[in-house]
Amino acid sequence: MYHAFGVREGYEYHATKYVEGRVEFHLRVEAALLKCPDCGSLQVQRKGARVRRIRSVPIGLKETVLVVEVPRLHCAACKKTFEVAPPLPKPTPDTAYPWAGLSVS
Repeated sequence: MYHAFGVREGYEYHATKYVEGRVEFHLRVEAALLKCPDCGSLQVQRKGARVRRIRSVPIGLKETVLVVEVPRLHCAACKKTFEVAPPLPKPTPDTAYPWAGLSVS
């Protein structure tokens, strides 16, 4: 998934579905990412999840969507609640956030 769509490590391919003329690739979080980003503890509990739909580059004339699980976790060690970041490519100086200077009022 990395070479085709820039999905970084930590997410695994689960399924492909063809819905209304588009291709959907469903991804799940690997257990290695289920740790607290603040204290690094592995003592986390799932507190639900949401699904994020990320439009990707088309395959031929078909729209391509990555359907990603974004789990919500609670750390037993430091008591923080957080979400695991979706598998978007990390920005580089060349691909900095194009929306950085924009504000929504």
